[in-house]
Amino acid sequence: METLSRSWVLRRNCSLTPRQLSVAFALVGATSLLVSLAWALSGAWIVLPFVLLELAVLAVAFLAYARHAADCERIVLAEDKVSVEVFRGPRVERSELPRQWLRCGIDENQPGLVRLVASRNEVCVGHFVGQADRERFVKEFKTALAS
Repeated sequence: METLSRSWVLRRNCSLTPRQLSVAFALVGATSLLVSLAWALSGAWIVLPFVLLELAVLAVAFLAYARHAADCERIVLAEDKVSVEVFRGPRVERSELPRQWLRCGIDENQPGLVRLVASRNEVCVGHFVGQADRERFVKEFKTALAS
């Protein structure tokens, strides 16, 4: 017997990958260091501590961005169940809902998130996409659920 499943991945629209951001960080850091070294060699040594502080703040921002750049939600609709995996930084939350009792819709209580409800189990998805993408997902998901 062939198992049919359909999946969706709802993820942030990150303009830079962590690798691209690393290159950008290296370029900004190298430029700042070169300019500060030029000023330090001309006698303005006070510039160096501020550049080091700037680089430390940039490094913290880079790490925060890189940690959450791959955050996403994966929804898999199988013949008998719906699996939801939510990736937030290093954490992964997994939920399974029975397909036959599943209801899907936009949650009015939370700011436009998509609610997947089966019996007493409930999962909200759509944290990483805009409202238009949530509505498109609900439409596609309900169509796939009905077939």
